[in-house]
Amino acid sequence: MNTAPNKAQIKKLRRQLNQRRARYVWLQNILFKIKSFDQLFVMIMAMLIGVFAGVIAGGFRSLISVFRHGFWGTGALVDVVMAAPIYLKIGIPALGGAAVAWGVQRFAPEAKGHGVPEVMNAVATQNGFIRMRVVVIKALASAMSIATGASVGREGPIVQIGSAFGSTIGQLFQVSIRRMKTFIGCGAAAGIAATFNAPIAGAIFASEIILGDFSASAIGPIIIASVFGTVISRAMFGDFPAFIPPTYTLHSPVEIIFYIILGVATGVVGWFFVRSLYKAEDLFDAWKAPITIKGLLGGALLGVVAIFLPQVLGVGYQSMDLVLSGQFSLVIIAGLVLAKIFATSLSMGFGASGGVFAPALFIGSMLGGAFGIIIHGLFPEITATSGAYALVGMAAMVAATTHAPVTAVLIIFEMTTEYSVILPLMITSIIAMIISSRLLNGSNIYTLKLIRRGIDIFGGKDINVLDKISVKTLKKKIIDTVPESMTLQGLLEKISVSSASNFYVKDENHRLSGIITHSAMRRYLNHHEEIPADATVKDMMNRQFEIISDDTPVHEVLRKMIEMDLEALPVVDDELILNGEVERSAIVHQYQELLIHAESAKAVAHSMKFIQKQYHEKSEVLPGFFLARINAPSIFVNQSLRSLNVRQSYGVDILLIRRSLGGKEKDLIPDVNDKLLSSDQLLIFGQQAQVEKLCSIL
Repeated sequence: MNTAPNKAQIKKLRRQLNQRRARYVWLQNILFKIKSFDQLFVMIMAMLIGVFAGVIAGGFRSLISVFRHGFWGTGALVDVVMAAPIYLKIGIPALGGAAVAWGVQRFAPEAKGHGVPEVMNAVATQNGFIRMRVVVIKALASAMSIATGASVGREGPIVQIGSAFGSTIGQLFQVSIRRMKTFIGCGAAAGIAATFNAPIAGAIFASEIILGDFSASAIGPIIIASVFGTVISRAMFGDFPAFIPPTYTLHSPVEIIFYIILGVATGVVGWFFVRSLYKAEDLFDAWKAPITIKGLLGGALLGVVAIFLPQVLGVGYQSMDLVLSGQFSLVIIAGLVLAKIFATSLSMGFGASGGVFAPALFIGSMLGGAFGIIIHGLFPEITATSGAYALVGMAAMVAATTHAPVTAVLIIFEMTTEYSVILPLMITSIIAMIISSRLLNGSNIYTLKLIRRGIDIFGGKDINVLDKISVKTLKKKIIDTVPESMTLQGLLEKISVSSASNFYVKDENHRLSGIITHSAMRRYLNHHEEIPADATVKDMMNRQFEIISDDTPVHEVLRKMIEMDLEALPVVDDELILNGEVERSAIVHQYQELLIHAESAKAVAHSMKFIQKQYHEKSEVLPGFFLARINAPSIFVNQSLRSLNVRQSYGVDILLIRRSLGGKEKDLIPDVNDKLLSSDQLLIFGQQAQVEKLCSIL
């Protein structure tokens, strides 16, 4: 039977479609007219993002409750877990771990883990572009993780969801990159504000951690979004502090010393927590097993921990309330410090989706509580109760892990509405941050995840492109060197016929002993009458100079040149033997070429669809010249680009490598030392005959 639509039906469908388009165009025109009033547009969008984040935060909390009641039943999580039979204590986290690990890998790999590092990466290197799909997958995966017992928090998912919505708004209205980043900050701020009922901390978190931007143009919309997120959250759940701390007073000025000691201890434990987190991820990544099996066994192991200490499951607010009121013994809370670090590291390792902010609060409260019990027991007359130390420990651990002490202090203040504890909060948080930052070499729990992937968010795209250049490829042979014994007259004669920017001085062992720059020589010439006739180069050279080696990162080379106002730096070996110099102009030239290369290649790569194994796609871009995307030929696998010498051997250039990293496709700028993998896809360019010849060997 023929069911094809007739002409009348087709005309009707077209008419309906045109009507819908007309309505959409009308709405779009109205919105774009609003956009022309820039400040008004930004304020309206900030309100919209704040409202959305507030609604999502409330919906997310409700979704967690629905899942948790479905798995565990009604009642406080710790209570129902303690009453549950052993097979449920192990089985529910195992089931949740398997389901979340599979779902995240299948639908949105960027939804795995914290959420905050992915947003920071999008801001620093992706011009603020985040897929809207993340909203749905992140919400479902994180709610399932938390509800089934994964030791993660809900703030990371909310930040990522709110930021994804902000990015989507920016993409819809085709705003500038700077405005796109502001909208992402609005989503993050509103998410934190709605989650913790902390509007000031939400705005500071987005500015301090996500954007690193406190400018008026950015902070204004972020504050508006944070306010609206909080208003929606309070309308749904009421205006109540997250924790009710004990009444606090500073019993003696001497007590500040104990808070400093707590700050040092928290900094060390914060470092241990961060390292444990990523060590667990490394162990699970190295385990060659299906992701579902990792989630299943990881969740089961988490359930085993919960048999003895069920407090480690989920977010842990109930246990934090108890330690603040001094209802835990020293043995229990000391054990919970280590157990929570293990549980959170395990959860992140096997693929759970959730934040690390709440676990940091939990660990800090238990550490501070344990410290407070000991100190108050030893010095009861001059110290507060253990609950006060637990409260301060929460802020200190957040500062130690995020290196954002302002956010840490404000969020604890807003979550408790307790101002009297602000002095120990401040001093302990700063000390904890300094200790942890020193131990982690300046990285924090968020940036370390990106650094491990080779992403430097502080340098952003520029630094990451620069680090594709090596000193070895840029250095040139030094022609103009002078001995220490050369006279001033001899040096002047050499300068008169040389175009070098620096003159490198060698000692009798041919080691670099000093540098003479043109600017230094001008100073000597202006005061030549004061220079003795028998003066030599050794008397005039600069003995304090910067040097680099073949292994020095190029962004570090450029930083030294700018700080010292130098146009070139000498390259030396371990014995200070000169083997070349690098000029600033060479770095800039190579950087510009690589940046244009990378952006052009990415634009072309994204315009060409993905291809399946054993196929290739090519397109003529100039008469006789083709671009092609191919799977890495088997003869290329495990070979470096240097050894392959593709241009010489095959007459083509590899413009881009698309590689799967952690379940996510990533475009890489080719480096001569890169070894190709069997799963790599290559974007190649060359004359038609050479391109087709290479395609034919697939």
